[in-house]
Amino acid sequence: MKKVVLFGLLFSLSTCFAQVERPLRIQVYAGGPSLLKMAFKISSKYQDELTYSGYPGMGIALDYKLKSWVSLGAEFNYRYGQIDFDINDSAFYQVINDRFDLVNDLFNSFGHYTLKVPRYRFMANVNFHLLKEGSTSDMYFSLGLGFNRLKPQLYLNGQNLVFLNRYIGFISLPLAYRISMGYAYHFTPSIGIFGELGVGGPIFSGGITARF
Repeated sequence: MKKVVLFGLLFSLSTCFAQVERPLRIQVYAGGPSLLKMAFKISSKYQDELTYSGYPGMGIALDYKLKSWVSLGAEFNYRYGQIDFDINDSAFYQVINDRFDLVNDLFNSFGHYTLKVPRYRFMANVNFHLLKEGSTSDMYFSLGLGFNRLKPQLYLNGQNLVFLNRYIGFISLPLAYRISMGYAYHFTPSIGIFGELGVGGPIFSGGITARF
């Protein structure tokens, strides 16, 4: 009886996968814009004192088609942002202190500050493909849910002062999600480019897609 059930399961899976050409898809992408400026506005009065830098959101996604219209997969995304500023007077320091609740009893509060914000996202996703199998184009709708790791740190003259997770607000939540719509065009049966618009992660992203 067990052999019959096992044979039936394997037959069902082989029938399902047999309907799909090149079921494995790999996407490598970059996207933005960075929300660092909006998330860490300290004071409009001092915006000229701040220097923003960092990398665009970069990621890799893999998924496997169970049917021609649906695939399951996983995604990893990394983004890094940084704000640099100098404090040379007590008024500007007070603005920073009010924002991040620093304790200045143990160090000289004047100097060069660096706020580093690395962020990692791991998600499982499901993709719904809207065009027929075998087309050079692929239009899809994606839903993702997973884990968000945000570890902002503030440095003064290169020395780590404080971890700022409790001051960041909603973006420090451990939950990661993504809702997006994407379009890919394949120059060959395997290789193409794609663009994506979504919320949760980069608003706009694009890169290379490959299917095997």
